[in-house]
Amino acid sequence: MADYLSGSINFTGLGGGVDFAQVIDGLKKIEQVPMNRLTLWKADWQRRKDAFGDLRTELATFKNVVDGMDTLEEFLVKTASSSNAAVASATTSSAALEGTYRIEVNKLASNGIWTFNDTFADKTQQVNTSTTDQSFVYTYKGTTRTMTVPPGTTLDGLKNIINNDPQNPGVRASLVQNGNAWTFQMHGMDLGSEASLTIDASTNLSKLPGNDPTKWQTQQATDAEFRVNGWPATGWLKSTSNTVSNVIEGLNISLKDVGTTQLTVATDIEKIKEKITAFVDGMNAVRSKITEQTKVDSNKATISADKSASLFQAQKGSILTGNYGVQLISSRLKTAIADKSTGFEYQYKDGNINRGDIYSSLAQIGILTNAEEGNPNYGLLTINQEKLDAALKNNPTAVAELFAADGIGVSDSPDFSYQSKVNGVTKAGIYDVSYEVDASGKIVNAVIDGRPAKVDDASHTLTSMDGNSRGLLLQVDNLAPGSYSSRVRIKQGKAADIDGMLTDMLGKNGTLAVLENNYTDIMDDIDKKIESETSRIEKWERTMRNQFATLSATLARYDQLNQSLQSQITQLSKQ
Repeated sequence: MADYLSGSINFTGLGGGVDFAQVIDGLKKIEQVPMNRLTLWKADWQRRKDAFGDLRTELATFKNVVDGMDTLEEFLVKTASSSNAAVASATTSSAALEGTYRIEVNKLASNGIWTFNDTFADKTQQVNTSTTDQSFVYTYKGTTRTMTVPPGTTLDGLKNIINNDPQNPGVRASLVQNGNAWTFQMHGMDLGSEASLTIDASTNLSKLPGNDPTKWQTQQATDAEFRVNGWPATGWLKSTSNTVSNVIEGLNISLKDVGTTQLTVATDIEKIKEKITAFVDGMNAVRSKITEQTKVDSNKATISADKSASLFQAQKGSILTGNYGVQLISSRLKTAIADKSTGFEYQYKDGNINRGDIYSSLAQIGILTNAEEGNPNYGLLTINQEKLDAALKNNPTAVAELFAADGIGVSDSPDFSYQSKVNGVTKAGIYDVSYEVDASGKIVNAVIDGRPAKVDDASHTLTSMDGNSRGLLLQVDNLAPGSYSSRVRIKQGKAADIDGMLTDMLGKNGTLAVLENNYTDIMDDIDKKIESETSRIEKWERTMRNQFATLSATLARYDQLNQSLQSQITQLSKQ
């Protein structure tokens, strides 16, 4: 029996016992083979893209590490301890020189304070008990302000008049509770002798007169007075603040009390080693991820490509084996580790003078790549702790520069010296410099990095106007007639080098983004093919079902005719 409905056809067991639905399902599986292959193909591309996502995560984590150590201030950790922290303490920058500094404090910087001796029973007690306006007049840092105080103004109201004055030059009025009473106090907000404060005699408030000095207790604004290592021998260094930052390079000193203390500055070697270890661990995490994604396992059991659910089940390689993009990333990182830091030079002898850098590569301080095949750490960075400890003991600043130099300029010549650069414009690197001095002492034919340089004969300076060295300023020290040539180096540490590389790799136009976008495009194209195949199969299935439904109906009619003929034959045979 046939069930035949146009547009939506379902049938089983039609036409002589043939199950056409089963026939169509079998044929459909054959028709779906290309689409199934496309689906598996897309899944493989998605796995590749996901693998790049995993690699991106490791690179981003490593970038966070180098971001925290790509300047000397971040990397070269120094500490300052005080023998008497109640007298003075200090914080340090990378510029602080190791050593001990004796600090003798004679006087702290103070602000001007005026306190009224008489007390008030309540904050609401009136200070102007007259029937006319009165005045409160003060002078701060040379600026005189006259406050008009209306009749009936309270102690609290006077405070608000002063504090809410839009032209307040920097004073603060307050009420100080003294037992069950209140005292009026006024103080300047700045320290130092220049921040003097006076309440003028013309102040004529009924309950708070300014013309009676016996009514006021005063603290004069004064400068801090101190000595460093016994200097000056007579007199004192002075500061308008109790925080002193311009006396000892790299030290920010907090003066706290009169007395003497010793500040000891030291390099925190353990903190530096922690940063170096984090750098090595971060790089190794990236290398391990790349190894995992690209390794070839000769012992891996594979499945026939015709039977495997994924291409990667049919090969000895891993998800990104042979991928050019990963190879490029790996190669760039390995080169960055092995090469000298940008602008650095191996140390060499120039007569009796050592030129170049004490440390210019990671290998010189004990950071090497494990080259022992079969070792579980093969291809990863290792740290020779003895060599690193020796380097840090010998010259921790040189180690710090290797990692974290942030545009340090160095001249390789006694004839000219580095002066400055333009941040964000002048690139790190090594630049050739040449110039001539004529018989009159004039600088001519000056060239920096192969391009003519601007000459200022008044200041005897050369300025690069073009190329990567643009903004570089040099001071000519040798003005004797003749020709001179050498190099100037702008040094950038390994962390900054790698940080820039990682920024490029992780950026929207970087290696990973390009690969991920390419894979997305490939998968989008596969999706279109799958969509086209899906439509084709749906159309094919409708056609097949219509055709087989027609066939089934035709067979049913023939079956009925056959049965009718058989019946007629049977009847005839009985006659």
